Amino acid sequence: MAKNRWLLMAVAMMLTMHMSAQFPGGFGNFGQMAKRQAQQKAAEAEKNYQKGNEFLEAQKYDKAFAAYEKAAENGHAGAQYNIGTFYVEGKVVPQDISKAVEWFEKAANQGLKDAQFNLASIYHQGAGVPKDEQKAEYWAKVYKDIIKLEVKKEEQPQFPFPPRQMEPVVEAPDVQAEFEGGQQALMTWLSQNMQYPEEAQKDNAQGRVIVSFIVNKDGSIDEVKVMKSIHPALDEEAARVVKSMPKWTPGKKDGKPVRVRYSLPISFRMAVPETEKSDAAAEKQE
Repeated sequence: MAKNRWLLMAVAMMLTMHMSAQFPGGFGNFGQMAKRQAQQKAAEAEKNYQKGNEFLEAQKYDKAFAAYEKAAENGHAGAQYNIGTFYVEGKVVPQDISKAVEWFEKAANQGLKDAQFNLASIYHQGAGVPKDEQKAEYWAKVYKDIIKLEVKKEEQPQFPFPPRQMEPVVEAPDVQAEFEGGQQALMTWLSQNMQYPEEAQKDNAQGRVIVSFIVNKDGSIDEVKVMKSIHPALDEEAARVVKSMPKWTPGKKDGKPVRVRYSLPISFRMAVPETEKSDAAAEKQE
């Protein structure tokens, strides 16, 4: 922001799936080990999630629920959402909308759009929980990034909510998903749409936030997560701008669109004001 004499420099680069590419300087052995553990955990969660989908398709609801629980424990947003639907429908477990909301919130906090939409609608309708327009408005803002609650009545989902039987994330697509126009266009879009939070400026916070997200088959962005944090305000801004990105060109496998996961490092740096640069140069000359 010019009036604050701060210059935002947002530098973004796309990485390969699950952060497999190395960053300049590397993370060291500890970082590599942590990365491998995270990848194994995510792979195990995805495996259990797909098992749950198979059991669900076969109407073996008890086995589906058990598989989703294992995936949810490892942070799988789709599994968390599906557990919520089990509590809504009263399958395997007694119907409990409060518990459904808890699971929807876990998925929603990971950026799952269906869960965010459902929470806005549930609180707006008072469907199974006390009506709460404040919470409804909050989740509507997260879902649509809007100022006012604008969930139209005809758009509100009706109980029961269908479980998400999402197709798996493809680890090695033949064609990578891409921001429309390529990497340079992505960097330009980020620099034009990001802001440097005043709170972070006051704390002199800067550095690189790493945001992970899924590019769906239709190019939409889903399951946005901050993987590396540097400051709450910068984390929030990085996640916000990623969620607001326009649709990407989806990745492809065997000529067909597939879901892929990307990790995007976004750097926040505050430039030294021109007056301070001049003073430093003058001191050096003396």
